[in-house]
Amino acid sequence: MSILVIVGVLVGVAGLLIPRVAGGDDLDAERKAVISRASDFAVTYNTYEVAKKSDYQRRMKGLLTPSYFKEFTTVTNALFQALEAKGQKSGDAKVLDVAIDSIDKDSAIALVAVDANITTSQEKGAVARRFRWKVTFAQQKGTWLVRQFETVATLEATTGDPTATPSPSPSPSQEGGQ
Repeated sequence: MSILVIVGVLVGVAGLLIPRVAGGDDLDAERKAVISRASDFAVTYNTYEVAKKSDYQRRMKGLLTPSYFKEFTTVTNALFQALEAKGQKSGDAKVLDVAIDSIDKDSAIALVAVDANITTSQEKGAVARRFRWKVTFAQQKGTWLVRQFETVATLEATTGDPTATPSPSPSPSQEGGQ
């Protein structure tokens, strides 16, 4: 009986380790490729001048799937036309962090935190913007391309006065048997 337990444990450990050792380098390389691509996307997306729309769209094209680029072009055409009078620019993009939420052989989801500065011809100073995104990638012909991205709401936490004395609530809770 103890021999069977030992063999079972060894088979279980081998089942866990062999895929990691055999395919671990490939998966790590793909994770690094997605992180790099997400960083490139975040910086490029946040570096533009409304007056240079075609240059911006050209730089974005290589980062997006063909169908998403078509959608991106439609949106930027309309948006940049609306912002043209303001002379809006975005720059100084800094990627704070990228984390891989999920990844397989042909798709990945990354969470990206990036800050950028927005300026207009009407304002003297830049406005700092903090973006948090969920970026979905598709691998096409060996290249990771953005298939979609969406804003992730940030959570703000505050602390009370650490020197304040806690006070009980006006009515006791029903939890804890009280």
